[in-house]
Amino acid sequence: MSKSVRSAKRALTQVFSGAGLPFAEDDALEIILAATGFDNNAMILRGSESLTRDMSALVEAYKYRRLSGEPIDNILGWREFYGRRFQISKDVLSPRADTETLIRGALKRIDKTGAPALLDLGTGSGAIGLTLLAEIANAHLIATDLSGAALNIAKANADSLDLTERASFYAGAWWGAVPANAAFDIILSNPPYITDSAMKALEREVLDFDPDVALRGGSDGLDAYRAIISGAPEYLKANGWLGLEIGYDQAAGLKLLLKSETWQNITVTKDLGGLDRVVWAQISAEI
Repeated sequence: MSKSVRSAKRALTQVFSGAGLPFAEDDALEIILAATGFDNNAMILRGSESLTRDMSALVEAYKYRRLSGEPIDNILGWREFYGRRFQISKDVLSPRADTETLIRGALKRIDKTGAPALLDLGTGSGAIGLTLLAEIANAHLIATDLSGAALNIAKANADSLDLTERASFYAGAWWGAVPANAAFDIILSNPPYITDSAMKALEREVLDFDPDVALRGGSDGLDAYRAIISGAPEYLKANGWLGLEIGYDQAAGLKLLLKSETWQNITVTKDLGGLDRVVWAQISAEI
């Protein structure tokens, strides 16, 4: 006799808990919802229904992938970010809730009365730039990435969110991918910032399943920031903003890189966990 949906979720939670997975119940629920096609309401109302053979097979397949260390987002192929679903793959980082700090800060700084020009450097899944594009009706986005595979994911997300007409994508490293003479009201990035030494200590789920190019930030973790900061003044409009997501211990280093007559209003924003998460800087009026 097949298990009910609810009992299958309980059994899966026990397996994941026994394996020491930190979010055992959440992961079990996500797998059951994906296998059944239920949402949370259906889980409550129809949880006593039996799993079909196909559903059971999918649960088992997802269970073993999760026990092997594969993150739940990679297994499902998507991640929710700022209220929208974004397709992901092994070629992009799964957007994290901490990155929503960058979104909230950008929305406070962008003048929404016109048609603001946005640049998302190293876009990955497109979560940062496309979220802002969806939130600001007349905005236009240029998004870049070194990885062609990542850009394909970002383009797919733009299509699923019906944002293709206002988004352009370019392949290349940092400023080498940005069209000449482009000018932006705001430039955003969540660049690789993990130091070479810290890379060796990463959890298996990160080291084995996230793209190395999106993680490795050099000996001090600041290589990408140096490249971004050096080129940003050429592309920012008057009073434009630069917003950079950082590791929790990198605010001081970023502020030093920005310490010049080029930048003003340098501030650090904390995430919901109280950790430094985003550094903001505005182009000086004299530049």
